Amino acid sequence: MGTYRWIIVLFTIVLSACSNSPCRKSKYNEVLSSETYNSKAYQEELYQLIKTDPEVTFYYETKEEIMGQEFLVVNAYGDAFCGKLCLLIPQEDQIRNTLKSTRKNTGAQLVGLRFQRKETGYGPVTVLQSVEYIVD
Repeated sequence: MGTYRWIIVLFTIVLSACSNSPCRKSKYNEVLSSETYNSKAYQEELYQLIKTDPEVTFYYETKEEIMGQEFLVVNAYGDAFCGKLCLLIPQEDQIRNTLKSTRKNTGAQLVGLRFQRKETGYGPVTVLQSVEYIVD
C-alpha cells in the first residue's frame, strides 16, 4: 500500500508540473504578464519574440471575432516565453477549409504555421498565410 501512495504522489507532482511549467516563462516578460492577450502591446511583443526564436510551436486555442473580423487564437510556445497570438483569418477558401477541422480540437498542434505582418488603419495586424498540417 505504501508503494501505491508514492505512485499517486509522484503522478500528481508530475502532472501539476507539466500543466503549469510552459507558461511560467512568460511571467518574466513585463508586457506578456501585464497586458491582455488581445491588446496591441501584447501582440507586438509576442510577435517580436516569435520572430527571434527559431523553434516556436503553435497550438490551436480558439477562433474569435474582434472588431468584425475573424481571428485564430493560437498558443505560441518558445524557448523563453509563451503567449496567445491573434492571427487574422483571410477570406481565402483554402485556409478556411484547412481550419474547419480545428473547430473543437483545442490543443491541436499547427505545424508549418506561416503568417506575416500587414499595416492597417488600426496599426500592424498579423495575418495567417498557411498551415502545412494539423496534429490532433
